[in-house]
Amino acid sequence: MLNPFEVLRIVIEQRCSRQTLRRTPEDFETSAVMDDETGVAQYDQAMQSKLAIVYAGALEGIHRSRRLLRGGRAIDLCCGPGHFTLLLAKYFDYEEVIGVDLSAPMIAAANLNAEHWGLADRVRFEVADATNYPSDDNQFDLVTCNDAAHHLPSLAVVERLLVEMERLASPNALIQLTDLVRLKTESITDRYTQLLGQDYLDRGLDHFQKDFCHSMRAAWTGDELRSSLPLNRSRRWYHRAPKWLPTVQRIVGYPDDGLPLNLRKGLPWSAEENPVPKEMRLDWRLSRWLA
Repeated sequence: MLNPFEVLRIVIEQRCSRQTLRRTPEDFETSAVMDDETGVAQYDQAMQSKLAIVYAGALEGIHRSRRLLRGGRAIDLCCGPGHFTLLLAKYFDYEEVIGVDLSAPMIAAANLNAEHWGLADRVRFEVADATNYPSDDNQFDLVTCNDAAHHLPSLAVVERLLVEMERLASPNALIQLTDLVRLKTESITDRYTQLLGQDYLDRGLDHFQKDFCHSMRAAWTGDELRSSLPLNRSRRWYHRAPKWLPTVQRIVGYPDDGLPLNLRKGLPWSAEENPVPKEMRLDWRLSRWLA
């Protein structure tokens, strides 16, 4: 479990500080396409780490906001080894779920995971560019992208990704993009990555921990990511980050149908099917409270 006193210390300093940490972009060619064997293997183990808490939050957001409750198609862009894509198929009743990534080794790992999870009949993975996916318009009832926007070289490319997500979405579809938030200072970022990243190191995921530290410095602030929302809006767009400790942010595009963003409460799983491992559920509850 995370040290609550250290979490509180980070929360207070984040609330009281000015934004002085500038963005340090990642090397786009290496960050957007991860073909390194060690990197792929460690990302494939990350579902047993605290990344599961982030995924649970994204799934909860979809459950509360999506219009179509039965059937339809979903696409998950920048899917990596496919864990979130498979969670979409596990917890929601989509007829087909597609995962897309530029990395062929990531897609190979995702296909193995689909077989292991017993979901290969409803889930397929493709090597493709998330900003230029070869599909007709309005084909999907859910379009998602997780933990990828910070890899992109500019906000113009982030906007292009959001425009592509909107193109793929059917009129009644939900669009959801989640990503990290760049914290306000170097010292806050150091403490946060050490606090959260210890879990990765304890699991032998040193490559994943190193990438996490880089990603927190390459992430966009809430104001920066909000500025990338498409200008020609055919739907309503919503940006949200936790009030007390904004380390994850979410952009949601939903139909301009007059309905509120959140249509229902609860969770899309039973207590026995929670995607968060038991030993992390106190941290998961803390993250929901901080949101």
